[in-house]
Amino acid sequence: MSNFDWLEKRTPRAVDQLRLWSENPRLSPEENYVHMADYVQELLADSSEKDHLYKLIQAIATDGFIPADPIVVWKNPDNEKYYVAEGNRRVLALKLLRNPERAPLSIRSFVEKLSRQIDRTTIEKINVNVAPTFDDCEWYVNQRHAGSSLQRKWSRLQQQRWIANLYDKYKGDIDKLIAVTKYSKGELDHTLRVLKIRDLATNNKILSQLTEDEQKYVQSHRVPMTIFERWFLNTKVKEAWGFSTEVEGVVITSNKNSFYAAYAQWLKYVIRKDEDDVEVKINTRTIDNNLDSLLEALPTVSFDKNEPQATDPNPMTPLGNNTNSNTANVGENETDHEDTVSPLPSSYPDANIPTLYKNPDRPKLIVESCQLRSDNHKLNALFKELKIIPMDRYKNCLASSLRVFLDLAVRDYIIKSNLDKKIGQQYRRDFQEVVLKYRLEYLKSKVMEAKTLEYKLVGKLLNPSNDFSLDTLNSYIHGIQVHHVDKKFLNRFWDALFPLLTFLVDIKEV
Repeated sequence: MSNFDWLEKRTPRAVDQLRLWSENPRLSPEENYVHMADYVQELLADSSEKDHLYKLIQAIATDGFIPADPIVVWKNPDNEKYYVAEGNRRVLALKLLRNPERAPLSIRSFVEKLSRQIDRTTIEKINVNVAPTFDDCEWYVNQRHAGSSLQRKWSRLQQQRWIANLYDKYKGDIDKLIAVTKYSKGELDHTLRVLKIRDLATNNKILSQLTEDEQKYVQSHRVPMTIFERWFLNTKVKEAWGFSTEVEGVVITSNKNSFYAAYAQWLKYVIRKDEDDVEVKINTRTIDNNLDSLLEALPTVSFDKNEPQATDPNPMTPLGNNTNSNTANVGENETDHEDTVSPLPSSYPDANIPTLYKNPDRPKLIVESCQLRSDNHKLNALFKELKIIPMDRYKNCLASSLRVFLDLAVRDYIIKSNLDKKIGQQYRRDFQEVVLKYRLEYLKSKVMEAKTLEYKLVGKLLNPSNDFSLDTLNSYIHGIQVHHVDKKFLNRFWDALFPLLTFLVDIKEV
């Protein structure tokens, strides 16, 4: 490959005349792709590809087509048609917006709505890079995507650091950040929380307990962010170590000296996780499978406020400005306070009466004083069983039952409100085939009033970065992970769901 002039020249080509590449690695090789709908259906079959396609179509309709990355095509000498080697999803999105009537029925209304937001003449033609031959296209695709490519994407930490810098630049304006990065608010919150706890490792109180080599490792981009996420976003770890991760910083409610000592030792084990002689191996697998053993092997975090407390010499500073690696530039909230739980809604009877409901150590998921009035036999039967099943012996059973109870409550509300046909029409399928996620999305967007408690709770449920999310509930049934299945977490999950359940069914605590 000696001539790269074609990469520097962009030529306008009609979107409708560009052909999609049936050999695209994103597509299943067993299928035949003749019509545009064939390509769309293949992408819709994969939930990840489906979400990305939706976001791509919406972004083009909202912001217009942004020619940041090259669209690479070649001319097939057999039929004189131009085929897309790089940029198939973008071209497909453009084709759908230009011809929404050709979209599959399952997404036609979605595409038609967005198509009305854009002037179709502005996407009639796009500039493409015309490769001399298909071999040149193969070379480009290999450079762009293959493992041997000289191009390298940012590491996870580098991507997260970029978001953090933008967060500082726009002074915490989440709406601006969403517009620039195209991340959702939940994704941004998740990234910022992880960065805050990661940056806490550069606190002097922690660095001083590490060797010089360990300090350099912690301050480098080689730090394993997946391990940070798996450990510090785990509810059991938060409870054992006494901290919470917020977008604004890390709130430590335990004794700080004790917390820093445990964190420093944890870092030592993580850094040496691949060494044969290390006594405790901390990686994503051991965190999932042996969390209790790891917590026992690490220094115990004390909650005794009479013990000497660490004081950090530096005040809170914005995330992303950590220019001096020897300072405690971590955004840590120095206020010691215990986590509190949100009270029952003010409209709830006797909301100020002390209750067992907020006790995460209670032996049963549902306390005896809780009552449900429903003509739904399944809901009543499951409710009664959840009041007598002991938490300590049947945690996995209770975890999966929690997901089922929410599903039954949502369905009961929809049926009694005569919304089942509307939901079926909305998603173009029989109501019974509409999954819980979409049922909740419908209630949030069509039924619940914005900013009400139930509206906010459904928003949290649909946010996968939250501990108490629908993703967590689904993992109880379909997943293989063993964390988030302990008594305290399940009790707190029920408490978090309770205000939403009072909206869906006639349930209350007497």
